[in-house]
Amino acid sequence: MQTSKMFPILVSALALLLLVIHTFGWGALRVDSTSIFLLVLIVLAPLGDLIRKIKFGDFEAEIGSREIKKVSESLDFSAAGKPSISAQIQSDIPKLVESDPQLGMAKLRIELEKIIKVIYFKVERPDFDIDRVPLSRLMNDLAEKRVIPIALVSSIRDVLSLANRAIHGESIKASDAESLAQLGVKVIAELRRIFRGLPGKAAEKRPISKQEEQFYSGAKYKVTTITPYQDEPYLSTYILDKKGMDELLEGYHEYAQYVVGVEVFDSGRNA
Repeated sequence: MQTSKMFPILVSALALLLLVIHTFGWGALRVDSTSIFLLVLIVLAPLGDLIRKIKFGDFEAEIGSREIKKVSESLDFSAAGKPSISAQIQSDIPKLVESDPQLGMAKLRIELEKIIKVIYFKVERPDFDIDRVPLSRLMNDLAEKRVIPIALVSSIRDVLSLANRAIHGESIKASDAESLAQLGVKVIAELRRIFRGLPGKAAEKRPISKQEEQFYSGAKYKVTTITPYQDEPYLSTYILDKKGMDELLEGYHEYAQYVVGVEVFDSGRNA
């Protein structure tokens, strides 16, 4: 059995021994403040891993593992599966938390706030300074527009709340801090996945007829791309239908190649 698991048992046993000696050991039955304190110690010692914040008057101790576990269980990512994430972020926040939990939590909060604001800016193109707007309002707007799922917004709030508490001095076990950092990393990864899938705000938007929609849906397209190889960059041209366009653009952010032109392909005119 690990020392950490033995310690509460030893504390309880010692407190029980002292309680018996104090109460019965000198020929008279006594129940005073010392007896009550020892009794409380016997009851609470086995719960040490579960209780992280108790308040009696001005005395405070912390909460911990259950809150973080609850946030972890509530995380609900999209059907896209487990989010991927860049190696820099993957190693940056958890390592920082290991060496300095408060600084690591501050880094986590900054990264979360940054990606939420980037998503909001891409969707809304606001004409105001979003740094002056409460983050909660930005998240509410994105949830209402179904850009970020409501369940994920709730998890983001929980992660930010726990991170803020750690930043402002509430103690947190090293293992809990590391778990929270990993949760934050997963949330950042999912927000980045959402960002990559956003089309952005259209420069122009107008209604079209059903006939026009059917024309574009059935048309072929001339797609021009550039592959920027260092020694020999080259330009490529593809003739694609709607299905071919979908296949070309699937996972497109992972390619070095980039699109420089798309136009409807007229086989008669382009023959």
